[in-house]
Amino acid sequence: MDRRFSGALSRAASVALFHFVIAAARVASAEPNDAAALDLAKKAIEADYLGTKFAEAEKKLKQALTLCGPKSCSNKVVARLHRDLGVVYAGGMNKIEEGKAEFVAALKADPDITLDPDLTSEEIESVFKDAKVAAGVGGGGNPESPPPSPTPNTGPVAPAPAQGDLVHTPPPEQTVMTPVPLYTELPEGVEATKVVLQYRPFGASAWKTLEMPKVQQGYGTEVPCLDVGSVTGQLKYFIQAFDKDNNVVAFAGTRKDPLSVEIKLQIEGASPSLPGQASPARCSEAADCPPGLLGCPKPGEEKACPEGETCDKPPEAPSVARKNWVTLGLQQDFLGLSGATGTCSGGNEYTCFSGDDFYEAIPYDKSGGQLAGGLAVATTRIFIGYERVFGKNFTAGLRAGFVFGGGPQAPDGAAFVPVHAEARAAYWFGADPFAGTGFRPFVTLGGGLAQVDASVKVTVYNTEQDFIADKRLVLDAWKKSGLVFIAAGGGAMYAIRPNTGPVAEVRLMQLFGAPGTALGATLGYSHGF
Repeated sequence: MDRRFSGALSRAASVALFHFVIAAARVASAEPNDAAALDLAKKAIEADYLGTKFAEAEKKLKQALTLCGPKSCSNKVVARLHRDLGVVYAGGMNKIEEGKAEFVAALKADPDITLDPDLTSEEIESVFKDAKVAAGVGGGGNPESPPPSPTPNTGPVAPAPAQGDLVHTPPPEQTVMTPVPLYTELPEGVEATKVVLQYRPFGASAWKTLEMPKVQQGYGTEVPCLDVGSVTGQLKYFIQAFDKDNNVVAFAGTRKDPLSVEIKLQIEGASPSLPGQASPARCSEAADCPPGLLGCPKPGEEKACPEGETCDKPPEAPSVARKNWVTLGLQQDFLGLSGATGTCSGGNEYTCFSGDDFYEAIPYDKSGGQLAGGLAVATTRIFIGYERVFGKNFTAGLRAGFVFGGGPQAPDGAAFVPVHAEARAAYWFGADPFAGTGFRPFVTLGGGLAQVDASVKVTVYNTEQDFIADKRLVLDAWKKSGLVFIAAGGGAMYAIRPNTGPVAEVRLMQLFGAPGTALGATLGYSHGF
């Protein structure tokens, strides 16, 4: 065989073997749980950490580390997980020591690990630098030796004047969840009809726009605390001044090379402010920054996005108001009785009984049988009801129940009907009464099928001789009303939670058939779903 051909063949075999070894090494370096762990890490940072859900981010990263048990993930993946958890601790939860410990673990797994520039702040960089010293990497020396003495802190470095021709100096720093005041003046000889701020919150991909109103000799506004957020990082922005033809006549910063403000957990100097105004107050949480509060968006203040851009707007919180409500309740009736003499003599609205026995006799009419009238305790009803919310303030539904305490049946009378059936509607006061907690007053109108019976004690004498001998007979005088009624009233629910709470109601009932007027007092409990 030709020696040249043999040599070429040998070299080709060596090259093939080299590439095979490299490919095998790459395959071997990927461990079985790398992909799953990285997917959890991506969700933890991009969805939870940047959404200020720090506890959820911590939970997902710890789950990812659990996946990366012995020989389950590569060292680079393990290092990234520890690094990201350190960012969550140091940059979001203000747990500096825990953050440092995670950074040390990351550096020991992969000494070449670096911080993600999109998730970096001065605080995080400082903690990471200390971790490098503790881990003995990056020129940090022996991890057992103490770190070098820090140089004296002389406070935040004054920022350089902004690029562009607008007279503007960026504030050096601001605390999280605090509006950032920005102020600028036009250069000498320049006139403008409007000055516009465009800014991008930390972690966001889209720019937002605010028009800067006149403030003293220049223009100023405050970036809302909701956009500043609760995560440390950099707020980037630029400012443009426009003439009446919408041409840019002056600027400070550009979209390609924006200005920035460091957002920190704490700052050393005084909080920045607009000229002649106090420093803006910090919002402790998102709910503390409603529209109209200093530093929060005002109605109509946010302008349309620049052409070709997409502005991120927080989705409107879904209403927690329930549309379907079930009520279990107890109603006590009070029936109006008219005054009478000869109550048990017949020919009036009363029938008299001795216990359950109908009183058939005609009593002595010269004395006894008097009834004063007024409200008397009557029937009691237990019911279950269903109501549906229409719009935000109206409900309509049905109630059905069983009635106790009806009177006995007279020989020529109808038996007591122990059934309650009702259709009803109500108006509830408030802007969105079923969405919150606390008192929910309402008025109601209803009607249906009901019978209300009540009795009072009446003293009679059977004969004149019984009267002379003071031989009294005490009877129950019953008044029976119904079966058809209409009712109107009002009450209130106390919502312990938006979907549950006790309810009380008082209403006036007008009964037909056997006419009568009754008062109903209800206590119940309602639950929405």
